[in-house]
Amino acid sequence: MKKFNTSQEILLMPGASFFKKDWCEKHSNPDKKQLSQKEQLIELCWNGVLHSLLPEISETNDNDKPLTLWEISETDNLLDLRLGDSDQSLNDEWSINPYIFLELAELN
Repeated sequence: MKKFNTSQEILLMPGASFFKKDWCEKHSNPDKKQLSQKEQLIELCWNGVLHSLLPEISETNDNDKPLTLWEISETDNLLDLRLGDSDQSLNDEWSINPYIFLELAELN
């Protein structure tokens, strides 16, 4: 039986009101208050808080474990999170990121 790799792409808008509240971490550091809202959100995602922050959209693999965050691409207005079972490069042709989509649309 062929094993399928699960991958997921999530776009977050750090300026949204949902992300303006303070999120507590298990191992909080008082120096983190000096980070911008976007930097705090990136730090939360890398620390594994994404699955508890957004459980409704967080996919799991075959073993019901959360997908691993492999990459965060940062633009002025959004964060492009790429998650998956393994460190595979996601095909940009199927990306929901508007910057990538528009760049590829110009090539057609």
